[in-house]
Amino acid sequence: MERAIYRFLHLVFALGSLHLLLLLGLEVQRNVHIQREIAATKLRVAQLEQQKQKLLEELQTAADPRYREGLARQMGYVHKDEHLYPRARLER
Repeated sequence: MERAIYRFLHLVFALGSLHLLLLLGLEVQRNVHIQREIAATKLRVAQLEQQKQKLLEELQTAADPRYREGLARQMGYVHKDEHLYPRARLER
């Protein structure tokens, strides 16, 4: 009778150990997945920071009146007291 209970306890111990190893493996896998997600998120944040900086620089440039005047002149606009003379295109 004593031997039967020991066999049962060994079986329970073996199954418990197997279950513990399975859970440990799942936790390691989940940890690796989370670490990858964190790395990808940090990369995305860095990209967004660069994009934000670029947009801020563009906003500062657009706030300059000389820049806006240059853009308007490229589109052919002139001041009310100026005249626009078309240039002949040089052929190459």
